[in-house]
Amino acid sequence: MHQPRILLINPPIWNVYAPHLAVPLLAAVMRRHGWQVSSLDLSIEQTDWLLSSEGLAELLPKAERRLGELPAQERRAHEEILAVFGDTVQRMDAARAALKSRDILAAPDAFTEAATVVRNGLSCVSASFPGLKFDLRGNFSCFSHRRSDSVLEAAGSADRNVYGWALERRPIPGLDDADLAVVGISVSADTQLIAALTTARHIKLRRPDVHVVMGGNLTTRMVSRWTEEHPFFAYVDSFVSYEGEDALPALCDRITGADDRTIPGLLERDGRGGLLRNPAAMVDVSDLPTPDFDGLPLDRYFAPGPVLPLQASRSCAWDCAFCSIPFASNKFRIRRPEQVVHDMAMLAAKHGSDSFMFVDEIMTLTSLRGVSRELNDGGHDLFWYGETRFSKGLDDELASALRRSGCRRLDLGLESYNQRVLDLMRKGTKVADIEPSLQALLGNKVPVHLFCMTGFPGETREEALRTQEFADQALQRSVEEFDVPYSTAANGPFILDVLSPVGERPDLFGVELIPPGEGEDLAFDLDYTVTEGLTQQDAAELTSGGPGGSAGAAFHRGTWIGDAEEWSFLWALAESELPSRRLTAPAAPRLLMDTTGVVRLAPGVQGRVSADGKGLLLHVPSCDALLDVPSQWSPLLDGRAHGAAELWRDFESPRTAAATLARLAAHGAVTFEAGDFGEQEHTSWYAAQPHDVLDARPDGSCLLVSAETGQRVRVSAAGRLLWLLTADGVSEAELADRSRLPAAQRRLLLENLAGHRVIAAASLAPGLLELPHVAA
Repeated sequence: MHQPRILLINPPIWNVYAPHLAVPLLAAVMRRHGWQVSSLDLSIEQTDWLLSSEGLAELLPKAERRLGELPAQERRAHEEILAVFGDTVQRMDAARAALKSRDILAAPDAFTEAATVVRNGLSCVSASFPGLKFDLRGNFSCFSHRRSDSVLEAAGSADRNVYGWALERRPIPGLDDADLAVVGISVSADTQLIAALTTARHIKLRRPDVHVVMGGNLTTRMVSRWTEEHPFFAYVDSFVSYEGEDALPALCDRITGADDRTIPGLLERDGRGGLLRNPAAMVDVSDLPTPDFDGLPLDRYFAPGPVLPLQASRSCAWDCAFCSIPFASNKFRIRRPEQVVHDMAMLAAKHGSDSFMFVDEIMTLTSLRGVSRELNDGGHDLFWYGETRFSKGLDDELASALRRSGCRRLDLGLESYNQRVLDLMRKGTKVADIEPSLQALLGNKVPVHLFCMTGFPGETREEALRTQEFADQALQRSVEEFDVPYSTAANGPFILDVLSPVGERPDLFGVELIPPGEGEDLAFDLDYTVTEGLTQQDAAELTSGGPGGSAGAAFHRGTWIGDAEEWSFLWALAESELPSRRLTAPAAPRLLMDTTGVVRLAPGVQGRVSADGKGLLLHVPSCDALLDVPSQWSPLLDGRAHGAAELWRDFESPRTAAATLARLAAHGAVTFEAGDFGEQEHTSWYAAQPHDVLDARPDGSCLLVSAETGQRVRVSAAGRLLWLLTADGVSEAELADRSRLPAAQRRLLLENLAGHRVIAAASLAPGLLELPHVAA
């Protein structure tokens, strides 16, 4: 009998570095039942288009219009991004192509350049919508995913909602297919909720006859609160709690009239304003087919591979006090290792990929031993990573087997390096087992990632700092002692989930919950107070990344895509040189200029005059610098050569003009011809870029953070003094006299500061510095 078609959708924004497992698993199950299935990873489809030259070019006019709508205090940051927009449009497609090629793993400088363009593109998308912070893991906008009314408002607001805007321009394909009967939308995280409802509305407006069903982890959490018909039923016909592999075939059979058996976990309207809720049932994970990735654009994810997701188990075998995973994922079940490795081999042969990630909440020792044994015994040449915990059994023998089986990264829930705190967490980990496990893994060249948590109720500042220090030392040892440069760590504040043991019994943990704001019916994390230990604010401050969070140009604050676990894994797999986070600009020639010299913008440099007409913003792609210079330099925007003396005459002070020209030259923003300079050079030192002073210490040292490049440099008291003295230019003789530093020390400091582009040397003829100002 001819079967209707089902469309399975993973909405934005979920991981765009690799496919999400939910849709491929459900697709395989439905095809086993004879259904026509189409799979759509809208998360990568929309993100890949938004971060394309075509998508950004369509956004640019929208971003330009927003400038006039912004309050005065927000316009500066917006102008910075607009100054970068044009270059980003031009270079985005080449950057995306580079990031999706395996060749990039052996080209660290090319990766940094491509990643920088993508990061700037994320800022450009963000600037096009009110309140939007768009990155590759999740985002926030002027709409709140914590309020049902705000989610629904977003769904109907294409002008302010990036997902609705994208759907208007690139509608979901195949909606006009008469065979389409069911659309399933998988919602795993709150970052997907607005996009999911927007997608459901888009479908219902075009095909009101199609049954829309929503499932996934967040759906399970969300509908557990409902006691009556919810407004989301305007666009969604039914919801499925917990697992969908048994529920979805039963639901589709009922819709088509093939069967009317009970649908586990189904939630639907009763027609009288109430709800009908079926109990959930556990899926037999040993009976699941190999995930089916057909129809997904495996060549478009933002990491070469593809890195394909798999499961060796489902749910978690532990019940940590901070975690709500057991609430929404049923009991822990494990798959047979021969099934797991069979799936890996089948998918590798089908898609030509040797890279896999296990998305298990926890890979137990049983899974680790079984999977590694099957891979080693079978002689498979495959690579993988997953998540586990510290334990006595994670020893040298197992670590050796993991390495031989292709394991090139293990994520470990360290949480704390204090036994008292681990016991408060009900973690089940012994501090005594942490160091031996690390020694075994790193000694066998298996990189690690350490998940750390700061501020669990009752934790003291001293305990939190001890964990941070241990993690820092572990990463240092990974490089210096074990020659494993690919280990990483992340430290986040404790988040109080209302469905975790702490959220359900806060009194047992010395916690008092602060109710959510009015109307926040979808809030699953709450603010709180504690009777002892670190406060919520303390934890946030200790994990903020240290000083310097507020400095830097707007477009430098974006997410660097090299933080993704897929990239760490792939670099370890390829044993590649790790890229830097910032572009290393080519060395700029030393500025020599006299009254007959000419200057022009360097190739690729673009700029715009600020809305108030007082400044000029220049973007220099070679070092990703955004230079803010006086508007008197705006004649350079015509691309022609201009005489330095001609430009000089509009400045109040030739000395100030010289300092600006030295900055432009130091960043490679201009090219110049010296003219007839003469025999004698007159060297002066200039501040190459403005810096904010942060983290000043009693010994006089500080952190200098550039607002133009985002670069951070720690300097000594003497280095800071030299930098201050060069503000408007200073000669060698003046520098020696005013700093009183020994010549050798002064020379070494100057070279170091110049190497970091904190200062720059320039030789300007005396005549150029003595030009009279000509009033306009």
